[in-house]
Amino acid sequence: MNIPRSMALAALLLTTLSAAGAERLNVKLGLWEMTSIMRFSGVPPLPKELVDKMTPEQRAKMIADLKAAAAEEPEEEVSSECITQEDLDKPFSSADDDCTQTVVRTTRNTQEIRMSCTGKIKGSGLFRVTTPTPETMTGELDLKTGEGPDAFTLKGKIKGRWLGPDCGDEDDDDMDDDENTDEIPEQ
Repeated sequence: MNIPRSMALAALLLTTLSAAGAERLNVKLGLWEMTSIMRFSGVPPLPKELVDKMTPEQRAKMIADLKAAAAEEPEEEVSSECITQEDLDKPFSSADDDCTQTVVRTTRNTQEIRMSCTGKIKGSGLFRVTTPTPETMTGELDLKTGEGPDAFTLKGKIKGRWLGPDCGDEDDDDMDDDENTDEIPEQ
């Protein structure tokens, strides 16, 4: 099972880098190569509307598939992330009003953030990032949502290395692949 790890990683990284505080992590702006390994167990929170539409057999199969995927050795995922001054300056705001992020501790080399969700989906977690140099970082993630035997847990490790000041195409992540729409195709 392939969980959108790069999106989660990017959100967590930007959460950490942009958290408000007198001090901020000493990291260089530009293109970063991020390597992550994520392990999970349990069942991720699903919208009630989706669960209500599933037959008992479909739900049992989904849970069995998730347990089988969790038992597999996780694969290392590598992604490129552009870190800009805007990412460092703007405060992070969760898309979910029921979730809060609290900076527990920030120094130039370490930051720890506690996350808590108290709405329909309850959960909590901790994200720690360390920047031994402005060109390198490591991090650990520990999240849990739900309760009981199917509670969803996500534990991850990341490491990053600065590639250079120019993000190249990484600045345009949200753009379509067809950037040259005014070109006439050859016939």
